[in-house]
Amino acid sequence: MGGVSDRAAGLARARQAFLTSGEFVGADVREVILSSWRRSRFWGVDVDQVDLPYRGELDLDSRLLHASQPVLNRLERELADTRMSVILTDSQAWVLDRRAGERSLNAYLDKILLAPGFSYAEKFIGTNGIGTALEEKRAYHVFGHEHFVDRLHAVSCAGAPIRDPLSGRVVGAIDVTCWRADASLLMRVLVEEAAHDIEGRLFEQSCERERALLQEFLAACQRTSRPVLSLSDDLTIANVSAAHLLDPDDQTILREKVGELTGSSRETTGEVVLSGGQPARLRCRPVISHSGIAGTVVEIHLTEDRGSRHAGTPVPRVAPLPGLAGRSLAWARVCQEVDTHCRERSWLLLVGEPGVGKVALAKAAHRQSFPSAHLSVVDAADCQADPEGWLAELRGQLQDAGGTVVLRHLDRLGPAAAQALADALEQANGAGAQPWVVGTFTTATAADQELELNALIEHFAASVTVPPLRHRIGDVSELVPVLIARYAPRSKVECGPEAMQTLLRRDWPGNVAELERVLRATLARRRSGRIGPEDLPEEVHSTIRRVLTPWESFERDVIARALIVAEGDRAVAAAQLGISRATIYRKIHAYGIVIDGHDK
Repeated sequence: MGGVSDRAAGLARARQAFLTSGEFVGADVREVILSSWRRSRFWGVDVDQVDLPYRGELDLDSRLLHASQPVLNRLERELADTRMSVILTDSQAWVLDRRAGERSLNAYLDKILLAPGFSYAEKFIGTNGIGTALEEKRAYHVFGHEHFVDRLHAVSCAGAPIRDPLSGRVVGAIDVTCWRADASLLMRVLVEEAAHDIEGRLFEQSCERERALLQEFLAACQRTSRPVLSLSDDLTIANVSAAHLLDPDDQTILREKVGELTGSSRETTGEVVLSGGQPARLRCRPVISHSGIAGTVVEIHLTEDRGSRHAGTPVPRVAPLPGLAGRSLAWARVCQEVDTHCRERSWLLLVGEPGVGKVALAKAAHRQSFPSAHLSVVDAADCQADPEGWLAELRGQLQDAGGTVVLRHLDRLGPAAAQALADALEQANGAGAQPWVVGTFTTATAADQELELNALIEHFAASVTVPPLRHRIGDVSELVPVLIARYAPRSKVECGPEAMQTLLRRDWPGNVAELERVLRATLARRRSGRIGPEDLPEEVHSTIRRVLTPWESFERDVIARALIVAEGDRAVAAAQLGISRATIYRKIHAYGIVIDGHDK
């Protein structure tokens, strides 16, 4: 007992020396613990308190939980008479489940927030069995004073990552935690065996889910000659009709729409417009296996268009409107429709995500049909500051019979302002000669707000949906040189093929407006010559779509810049940042960072 006590005291002194001097440690500290302490200090973890992020809504129907339940049930029975608790987390260390453990231990785990809904990632709580195992991607034990945070010194733990046996990706971790006095190296053996058992069940699930999905796909193909798709998280199967009909942009459109429609286990239907402009009706049937939802089988029925064109007839490839770029079928169709409404002076509502180019479309159509007439852009967002003055100015613009009035951000109007604007449009519409009026509307507007704006929207004879840039990603290659010429008209600069590939890989959640911002930042770095991947802002090298916190954005940019300097060599970048190769691999995957070059 004296030897154990002496080692604990020596470890405590070494940790205190590390916290004081930053580097000096004694011989009692394992190298993996020292590396984790350094990462904890880099992340700014507070040693004196436990303050962890919490998520109230966790995915309790995940493959990981389904596969883990029998293993957790067995461990709960086997450890019922011990002072040990079993914890399951996802790949980001969010605690999903906690089992066993006697009353005093569980009460203490609640105090240190080692409970479902909290994250035990190293960047939040420092060195611990869960976070360190996930950082290093292998099993580790952390005993007593090896923890970075003071309040964790009373416990010891061992954790092991859980990998998807098909992809090899880490999908979670399993951990055993006990009082410090009860610690044993056998805890690591226990969690390694448990992780192996869960991985075996994940493999069985994958095989079962894929078999169920394939059977339903084949059955659907026998029932109909229409295009049929089978979609899961990482697999797409198409019959011959679907393969001939759909291009890569269509697959993006369908995945997004199917994701909206399949929120439950019931069959659903919905409408979508494919990239070529063809309206289609989707019949989505979730496929249920014993391990949960395996995926979705989608039947595609092409419907009649609103015009005289037969369904499935492609839109002719026409030149874009003046000042615009892009030759995809989706973009050509939108340009054609806007141009037709402009020439007919049919009041038009342009609908789409922020940044897709709704105002640019209206301006381009105006320049083509009425090049000498006046065009005014009135922002509805300005109405809040001075409603009366805003409406008075607008009424004056609506008296210009030969011009064009673009009303931006109609979705930002309140009910009273919307009604006042509707009255002004009604008055202008009854005055005889009138301007061409175009309104822009953001698709993110809530349904109840749309109802409040119905009286206003009814004044527009038609609406056209402008596709997001990710639905016509091929247009990026035409947009880039046009935008470079716009923002650097006298500079001899061009986009190199490697940089263009990087731009084409991005989803562009901010659409054309985001592409413009990225190119302006790029041109500030390079004013002549050929733009390479290293000239692009760090955010462009990430394919992740979720909104990052300010800290995550900073971390992503630091790692991306280090990889660019290291020409994609991950080992060199990790050494430059002072982190392990395992950590940089995990961060690259978490942020979807893609840097071409060496893969070491």
